[in-house]
Amino acid sequence: MEKIVKKYHLKDPQQYKDEREYWRNKTPEERLMALEALRREYMKMKGLDPDQPMQKVIRIVKSE
Repeated sequence: MEKIVKKYHLKDPQQYKDEREYWRNKTPEERLMALEALRREYMKMKGLDPDQPMQKVIRIVKSE
């Protein structure tokens, strides 16, 4: 596998286009795995148990 690193200026709009394209090419499972890795890292940084499951919140909104 060839690894490619791109360097962008912070205000370069191409960076955001490339990021969107990168994630569009990932499967839903790969996206969820990346999200879970970020969640676990965040929990560790906050000093919380990373094995604790996410809290489920349901809100019912009545439409008019």
